[in-house]
Amino acid sequence: MATLSPSPRVDWDRRQSELWAESCAHKDTYFERVGNFDIYLHPSVLSPKYFPETVWFGENLPPIVQGKSFLEVGLGTGLVSLYLAASGSAVAGVDINSKAVEITKKNFESNGHIGDFVVSDVFENVTKKYDFIFWNHPWAWDGSMQAEDEKLEMFLDEGYVMLKRFISEAKNHLVEGGSVLLGTVPYANLTAIEDICAACGYAQEIVREGLGDLGNGVTEQYYIIQIRPN
Repeated sequence: MATLSPSPRVDWDRRQSELWAESCAHKDTYFERVGNFDIYLHPSVLSPKYFPETVWFGENLPPIVQGKSFLEVGLGTGLVSLYLAASGSAVAGVDINSKAVEITKKNFESNGHIGDFVVSDVFENVTKKYDFIFWNHPWAWDGSMQAEDEKLEMFLDEGYVMLKRFISEAKNHLVEGGSVLLGTVPYANLTAIEDICAACGYAQEIVREGLGDLGNGVTEQYYIIQIRPN
């Protein structure tokens, strides 16, 4: 059981800005040990070297998925999917950023794992069905409430337009009995997420929560929400 507690929002925002500035100092592909894997990273995708949520999701999803088929929306570096592949799942993933798909393929190849990855605007190019679909979604929903760094598309989904699309379309890509796993933080609009799920005919519950260390004495909290069609 974690003994830490989440830091106040003002400290979290400040540390997020510091880490974003550090990650933006990279101008080209670089190579790092992150969690259990040696991976390539690129400045156009969120770097798990600086933002530990990726490792936390990678470590906490396998006990939920239990080796079943897994689709990741928003691949980034592909690190979450690497954890799932290493745990025995057949893995696929999509990202609208072609560089993210390229880096993910490179990371799977260099770590000796196989996956199916394509450029896609959410489910646009998804043709198969999966037991689990995961998205570490852009948590911010109101740009007027966010710091400038948090208005980037990897953090901000104004009015949760993309999230509504994701949840409404997900059932078309789930096998019978399958479910969506949504990665999020307490500063997301959890009430809005619940309302979107209800409007789309899904039940939802938080099935994992935990903490990550951002350094400089700042701690953040994570949730995994499981969303099932009723």
